[in-house]
Amino acid sequence: MSAPGLLTALGFSVATGGNPLPPATAPGAFDAPPVMDWQRPLPGPRVPAAIHTELGAPVLSQGLIFVGSAADDALLVLDRRDGSLVRRLPARGPVQSGAVVAGDRVIFSDAAGTTSCYRVANGRLLWQHEGSGPVLASPLLSGGRVVVSDLDNVVTALDADSGEFLWRHSQRVERPSGSPELYGSPTPTPSIEAGQDVLLTGYADGTLVALSADKGEVLWQRRVGEGSYPDLIGATLDLGPSLVAGGFSGPLLALDPVTRAVRWRVDIGSATAPIVSTEGGADGKPTIFHAGVDGKLRCIDVRTGTLLWTWDSLTQGALTRPVLTVAGLLVGSSSGGLYLLDPQTGERRWQLEPGYLLAGLSAPPAVDGRQAVIVTNAGRILSLIVTKPEPAWARGDGDHLRVGGR
Repeated sequence: MSAPGLLTALGFSVATGGNPLPPATAPGAFDAPPVMDWQRPLPGPRVPAAIHTELGAPVLSQGLIFVGSAADDALLVLDRRDGSLVRRLPARGPVQSGAVVAGDRVIFSDAAGTTSCYRVANGRLLWQHEGSGPVLASPLLSGGRVVVSDLDNVVTALDADSGEFLWRHSQRVERPSGSPELYGSPTPTPSIEAGQDVLLTGYADGTLVALSADKGEVLWQRRVGEGSYPDLIGATLDLGPSLVAGGFSGPLLALDPVTRAVRWRVDIGSATAPIVSTEGGADGKPTIFHAGVDGKLRCIDVRTGTLLWTWDSLTQGALTRPVLTVAGLLVGSSSGGLYLLDPQTGERRWQLEPGYLLAGLSAPPAVDGRQAVIVTNAGRILSLIVTKPEPAWARGDGDHLRVGGR
């Protein structure tokens, strides 16, 4: 690849004098309601339906967007400036989870169960591993390992550099006869217990299992999920003093990490992990924001499980995992639009109206600098941008000198 081609692939522009310009990013803070920057269909083939489900969360890195498509067996690498296709990284099936970008490498899994590692600069395949079942959760890169959780309730660890197989844990799942499993599995959560690296993994029968990170041995397990759909789809949140996990039908539990005793319980369902912040409580103490499967976002006191506020999207669709920005909480609905909420009160500050461009959001937005990128269930990718305030001299305010007499 030529030098200009390499720079372009990395998200750089090339100036006429041959000096590379900065990556096509949007420096600054997402500190105000955004405006539409650009929108286009995801590159590649179309799903034979106007509305479907796009689960692949976009990932922003330098001047690039890494995103999958329900219709294409590849990870798409797009230009952040306009969404144009830079490169297509082949997979064995549709990529319906977020990729992991680490330096000059990108690692992702697909719905055929294959995990792939490519070099970002030239698109060269470095290694590939065929798993036992479809993967809809992002791989975990931790401690020199890539850890993948698939829909067959199997967790596999690979060497991050070579893709070499390290260990495999197959969980025996016990569900009532005829009870259907949901189409999901969570990304393992890294933790530390008694000085040992641990992976917190979840399964279709609602069981939370701690595995040793080096060998995949079971350290302990505890049933969390209940009801018709006990499946642990959202990753466990490790808060140090507590582990927060929930089943699709509920409940949401805070567990003591040593005794696994329940510290508090909220009877709500979970399809994604909550996030923790100090923005939701008036006293500045930690809270969690929980995106419900019932279309409601809740702010919960980390210490007691007390419900501080609830915001209802009025869509009854599962919400995406919220993203906390300076401007507020960005959250989408699988049967609605994109919303910006006040983290203190849950009051809606801004909304991107649903329509044929949206048809719902199942993947969380990606935010970097002043830019947010979303993928919709209509198979489109949209970029939203927080505009920079125009300087006073350009507006002509006051006694500032106007350029060109304007």
